[in-house]
Amino acid sequence: MKKNDMDFLKNLAIKTIEDCTFLKQVFYNGRQSEEFVLLPSGDEKYLSFWVRDCAMMAESGLIPDELLEKYIKIIANHGQNGKETVFLENGLLVPPYAVADHINYDGNAVYFPGTYSSGKNQGVGDFGVYPPFCDNYYYVIMVHQYIKQSGNKKILNEICTNLTLEESVEYAFKGYNIDPESDLCISDSEKYTVDWGFVDAIKKSGKLLMASLLRYNAAMALKEIFNHDSVKSEYYAKKAQKIKKNIISEFYDEKSGWLYSATGIGKQYDVWATAYAVFSGVTKEKNTLEALYNAYVNKTAVVDGYVRHILKNNDFSVDSAWEISRASYNKYQNGGYWATPTGWYAYALYLYNKKTDILEDFIMHTKKYENNGAPFEWINESTTENSGSNYGTSGVLPFIGMSKIMEE
Repeated sequence: MKKNDMDFLKNLAIKTIEDCTFLKQVFYNGRQSEEFVLLPSGDEKYLSFWVRDCAMMAESGLIPDELLEKYIKIIANHGQNGKETVFLENGLLVPPYAVADHINYDGNAVYFPGTYSSGKNQGVGDFGVYPPFCDNYYYVIMVHQYIKQSGNKKILNEICTNLTLEESVEYAFKGYNIDPESDLCISDSEKYTVDWGFVDAIKKSGKLLMASLLRYNAAMALKEIFNHDSVKSEYYAKKAQKIKKNIISEFYDEKSGWLYSATGIGKQYDVWATAYAVFSGVTKEKNTLEALYNAYVNKTAVVDGYVRHILKNNDFSVDSAWEISRASYNKYQNGGYWATPTGWYAYALYLYNKKTDILEDFIMHTKKYENNGAPFEWINESTTENSGSNYGTSGVLPFIGMSKIMEE
């Protein structure tokens, strides 16, 4: 990659974070005030503080310490359930210490996608009966990122809603709906759990790949957070290795190199999660890298640097990429192309052939359409339809992928 391309990605990430940061009247951390809040996109399409999107952008190291600390405390004080299960209307429930999907400006938590309602009615189960798995793990990963960039471990001793932050992140990792034998995240086919927010319109069951990858990364984060405590550090190191081993045994298809998204409903090759498995160090199998490379050059997964969830030649049916989806075919999470996983994919391709073509494709597309709002949340194959201008993870995660490539 050329130096000016690297500079472009870093500057884009900085600009995107700035564009997604808004001054809002909020009631956070016990007081009414005007505060900066990081939103998922620069067009304010999403009017709330999203835990997942903030944590993903924070991995860039480009969010200032004081803002990142504030965001962590918003989650700890407003976005984590207590020790008792909360039963909502329509059979939905919030398990102990679950972390919210998003937190409204009034400081009230919303645990389910698809609504801004923080009360007893947070949906009818279209987005699962339990909150998505991902936010618990992204919260842990965010705290680790803050400690890594600030060097401030004293934050773990601070009290947030009757818990120290240390207790808060450990409870978050413990989570819910974990298979006791494999330590992987599982979903019932009826009372199902969304694995993570970028497929919250998709129903899956059995063991879940992406959620388990995030659980692995959260365990690795806790291992480092507690590197001053040999007992805890070793505990989370063993957890991580167990999860890693079982991810390969449960999801890896040796014949193709791809990893399955789930073991029940939605058992399809997961392009994003396969790239993320490589990015996370769970696998670097040659046939996995080759599968990702072939999908790139054959244009079955990538267009203009944006990535589809499911291979074009592996759609479940003639009218849906996924087995069960609430989204229309070839739109949004059901066949749209996204830049969120572009950095993960780029890292895998770099391991394969030391090239960064996918990032160059993304840069060219962004420059071409920047006056139209690029980088977008998602596009369709011909770039005639798009959604979400100045989208946070689209503008920041390619830089994170490039940064990891530079470490190789």
